[in-house]
Amino acid sequence: MVNERYRIAMAETMHYLKGIRQDDVDKIPNDLIKLFETNASKDYKCEFNYTKPLNEINIKDETRGLISMICLNYWCETEEQKVAFRNHLNANEQAYQEELRKKYNMDDIFKKINIDNNEDIRSESINNLPVELKNENIFKRLLKRLKKVFNKK
Repeated sequence: MVNERYRIAMAETMHYLKGIRQDDVDKIPNDLIKLFETNASKDYKCEFNYTKPLNEINIKDETRGLISMICLNYWCETEEQKVAFRNHLNANEQAYQEELRKKYNMDDIFKKINIDNNEDIRSESINNLPVELKNENIFKRLLKRLKKVFNKK
């Protein structure tokens, strides 16, 4: 059984293939086309403008992956084309990873937490949770406990 995300991706891929040149569709093996047709979602309706470039069409990431796989395996005819396409994919992946690093950089996350030097750090809260720091040494704590014991009697 194929996951619903991939059923939608196969439906979008089949819809995309209907809008391109038949010469390019003929390069794809019939078994792969049949696999897409049998597993594509029958309920999902996709509509997009074929005149727009692929990166401007609103399709799922899984669909982009399937179309990339088809492009690499069946539409890139020479080894140079395959290398250039892989380099393009790698550049896109590096740009995406850099974007993620900037977005989720641990140093930047901690920079957002500002502690005012004039305030007592014990009253500072992070994420609205009170923070209590214990600066007492062990002797002071022991002395407090002894006082409690003697005050009870």
